[in-house]
Order: sequence, then structure tokens, then C-alpha cells
Amino acid sequence: MNAVTGEQMRCLEHSLFAKGVDAATLMAQAGWGIACAVRKFFPNPGTVHLYLGKGHNAGDALCAAQHLRRWGWQIELHAVYPEIEWAVLTRQQLRALEAIPQPCSSGQGPILIMEALLGIGAKGALREPIRAAALAIREQRTAHAIPVIALDLPTGVDADSGAIDPAAVIADFTFVIGTPKVGLLRSSAVNHVGRLECIPFDNLPLSDYDSGLRLITPSSFPQSLPLRAHDFHKGAAGRVTVVAGSPGMEGAALLCATAALRAGAGLVTLWVGEKAHAAVAARACPALMARSYADWQEISLGNADALVMGPGLGTLSEGEFDAMVDLLGKHQGGAVLDADALNAIARFQGHQCLQAQHVITPHPGEFARLAPLSAERAREDGCAHFTQFNPSVLLLKGARTLVQQRGAALYHNGTGNAGMATAGMGDVLAGVIAGLQAQGMNPLTSACAGAWICGRAAEISLSSGRQSALSMVATDLFVTLGAALSEWQAG
Repeated sequence: MNAVTGEQMRCLEHSLFAKGVDAATLMAQAGWGIACAVRKFFPNPGTVHLYLGKGHNAGDALCAAQHLRRWGWQIELHAVYPEIEWAVLTRQQLRALEAIPQPCSSGQGPILIMEALLGIGAKGALREPIRAAALAIREQRTAHAIPVIALDLPTGVDADSGAIDPAAVIADFTFVIGTPKVGLLRSSAVNHVGRLECIPFDNLPLSDYDSGLRLITPSSFPQSLPLRAHDFHKGAAGRVTVVAGSPGMEGAALLCATAALRAGAGLVTLWVGEKAHAAVAARACPALMARSYADWQEISLGNADALVMGPGLGTLSEGEFDAMVDLLGKHQGGAVLDADALNAIARFQGHQCLQAQHVITPHPGEFARLAPLSAERAREDGCAHFTQFNPSVLLLKGARTLVQQRGAALYHNGTGNAGMATAGMGDVLAGVIAGLQAQGMNPLTSACAGAWICGRAAEISLSSGRQSALSMVATDLFVTLGAALSEWQAG
């Protein structure tokens, strides 16, 4: 989904007005979308504290509150301006909310803050009374761990530059209205923006503007994971070969190979060194085919549709690296290179082995070893610099994972949470991407989809109440990957 500046968003809205769509209709669309997004992340009704400014941003919040109140949510209002100063539409939404009885409180369910203090037109330093309200929101979030939802953008974050006011709201979720604003995708804004969820408008002519920045959404890649025919069989689901694992790092191999199965691959073969084979075979999912090798020359790719190399491989000798490059050269399908495969490329300066059908998935440390001149730049610039000289798809991990390939837009992933900051998540991601490639996704789409799906699976694990951001481990994603895949497939 294209990202735009604040001024471009206003132009897009005026283009809808010119077609006969009025502001009330857009507010109704926004309100419904916001309410549905709240229920997506917080399925059980609780209490929402609305912090309201005086413009249409506040009107969107009040419109959403009407739906939430009907669904059993308690709504508490915190207005920072007298009602007489509010926009007319915003006052109308307040009257509509007041006509809906407040449900009885069960004393259970989540407590949320939804802030709608300023819209995208706000510029400059925060002034009173907005500044005091923003600081109050920050204090409550810190003191009581109350999740904060910002509407369109967190108050105090510039829509175009991503610059942060010292008193800016720290949001856990930002529900962007219409389409993302470019400032929210900046790495500098991540800690104030949190999870990005888009509330689209019907028939918004996004193709009129192209910033070269995209937010990954399922609708951005329609039918990339089509429904299976009734006579589908495992051969049609694709074959994945994984070369991973070493003594003491068997878990990385198992996480990766199991993730490829969970992502939909029909057959997964895991090749592991003979010293680690017994431990892997004892712990492997029964559906995996675990094979051992004493020498890289023994590894057979067979008729694999996708290949993964690297998770837990350990330090490769120069001869082993040459054998890895030889295997990559023989394989014409999609491939995912992760972890120790990337470290070996960096050590032996083997960047020439990277091809357009490959996805590489470095974390920042691995990226610094692989491409020090790119890594010293800002993350977004580093991606552009690296892909200028390398044909492979780059997936740069981080709180806002970035995906880019030469000649394509820079994709930002908005899903996920801090619970993913634990060992093994990258191994799961590599396996999911390969599983998607085996089913026919091209490298760029598989990287975008894999990042989104893994992040969404982590979110579902939290919203289901099974885990917290402190307790989550990589295997928890296996329970929720199916739900995330279904959301992607539905678009």
C-alpha cells in the first residue's frame, strides 16, 4: 500500500469529494474500520478511554466508539477542548454516541487508550492543552501498561518527516486512515508508532502518488496464496530442502524445517551434518525427512522447489563454502539464505553467488558483516544501496522489517511485537518464506508475505491470551501460523 505525505492525503480526500463522496461518509468508513481493528487485536470487550481534540480525527474516534459501545465496550471521554470549539461533524458523532446506552461493566476485559488529539495537518511543537494530554497518555501507559492506540498518527509525530516532539504520544498501535503517511514508516518513528494497521477508504486513487514506500498488507499482493483445488496433493504443494543445523544448534534446523511445513510445503527434507543427525532425528516433526551428510558433496537437492541454507550451520570452512555455492548454482528455484550462510558469504567475499531468485534475511549484525558500506547508512538508505549492487531480495530484520529488490519499492512490514525478540524467530521466518516459495510465490512476494505472516502470528498469540510479550518463544508461532496464513489468503 502506497505511503503518502500529509498534503497528498488531503489531495486524495478532495478527489473523493469531487466524485460526490462527503466527509460524513469518509468518517463513517473510518469509524467502522477503527472499531473492527480494535476488535481484531482485542477480541474481548473492555474499556476504552478516548482522548479527543476538536477536529475530524476526534470525530473518527467517536464514530468508532459507537460501534464499540454496541459491542459491549465501556467508553470514557477525555476532551481537551470545550465542545463549542469542536468541528460540526465531531459534535454530531458525540450526540450519536450519547444516544447509545453505556453497557454494564463486568470489571474484566482490557483497558485501552485511544488518542485522537491531532490530525495530519498539525505542524510544529506541541502546544497546550494538547501537550499536557499527550504527556498524561504517556504517563498512564508507563505506569499501568495500558496499550495506546493512535488514530492516523501519534500526536507529536510529523506525518511527513517522522520527527518526534519531546512530548509525543508513544503508541502501541497506529491505525492509519486511508493509507500510511511516509513519516510513520521512518525508522526514527518506530518506537512511537508501534504496530501499523491500515483503515482503507473505498476507491482512494493511490496510484496518483508513488513515494517508493509501501506498507505490506495482504491486499497489496492479491491471490498470491490461492485456494487449493479439491484434488490437491502434496506434490503440488511444493518441495523444500533445508541445509541447516550443527551440534548444539539443532534447534535452528528443526524450527526452520518445521516452519516450511507449517507454511504449506508438501514435502520438506532436512539435511544435517552426521554429528547432529541423531539429536535432530529424535526431536523432529514426524512429517520431516531428516537426512545426514558427512561431506557437503553428499547433499542432494533432488527436485526441490525451494531451498534454505544457513540456520545453525556453524562456521563453514572455505571448502564447505565452495560446496554451498556449487549447490546454489545448481538450484534454479527460489532460495533463502540466512544466518551462517550469510556469515560465510561475508567471510569469503562470495557475494557473486547471490542471484535474483534468492532471498537473504540478515539481522542488523549480519548485515553489517555482509555489507558494511550499506549498513553504516540509515536502514532505508542501506537497503537501497545494497540492492543497487546485488540482485537478490533483501529482507532486513528489525522492529520495522524492510524488504527490497533492485528496481522495486521499499516495503515496510507493520506486523509483529516485542515478544518476537527471542531466539529462533529468524529460523521460523526463513522456513516460512521457503514454504511460500515452494507453492509458487516469487522471491519478493514471499519475503513480504513471510514477514507479515510471522508478525501476525505473533500478534495472534498475544491477543488469544496464550502468551505475553515476555513469555513468547519461537515455537508459539506454530500454533498461530495457520490463522495468519488464512488472513493473508483472504486478502
